[in-house]
Amino acid sequence: MKILDKFTWKRREHFEFFSQCDEPFFGLVTEIDCTKAYQVSKENKQSFFAYYLHKSILAVNLVEELRYRIDGENIKVYKEIHASTTIGREDETFGFTFVLFHKDFEIFNTSLKAEIESVRNSVGLRLNENASRKNVVHYSSIPWNTFSGLTHARNYKFEDSAPKITFGKMFQKEDKRMMNIAVYVHHALADGIHIAKYLEFFQKLMNGEKI
Repeated sequence: MKILDKFTWKRREHFEFFSQCDEPFFGLVTEIDCTKAYQVSKENKQSFFAYYLHKSILAVNLVEELRYRIDGENIKVYKEIHASTTIGREDETFGFTFVLFHKDFEIFNTSLKAEIESVRNSVGLRLNENASRKNVVHYSSIPWNTFSGLTHARNYKFEDSAPKITFGKMFQKEDKRMMNIAVYVHHALADGIHIAKYLEFFQKLMNGEKI
């Protein structure tokens, strides 16, 4: 982790402008082609959720601006960003998880499985010390529906600059399997081009391409 030099940063004025907004987050909703990813995950008898979550966090870590976090007066640039995702229970509640980033899917998936098991054997939100970490992406899934828009609950008193990514229900579109994805980022730290870079990397990884 390092501290960004705001005085030489090309987005210094952008940061100062958007930092003053009452709601500094912006986002978009689009679609991801998951035809190949779904096929590969099923052929390898892997969880599709684990598979696409891993590809997503890989893509996040490839975009430097998505590794920026506001910490008081400083902007921290983290070397790695981890996944904090919601996991549902049979009683229709959910809990938070913290999954360490790793380029190797099997290592990442082992950590994810352990967190899923912990959620399902617990109650409440699991607001532990990892719940307030800055070096995460806040993930959630809405596997019951497709969507064309999304909002988030926000506490404006709490300093929050972590991206928020939500996945929807997979659906058929002609001969492809598609999935909605909503991406929200803090505008003081990133712009539309940075979301576009993430989506490009994510799609390539879902297609099985090497980056």
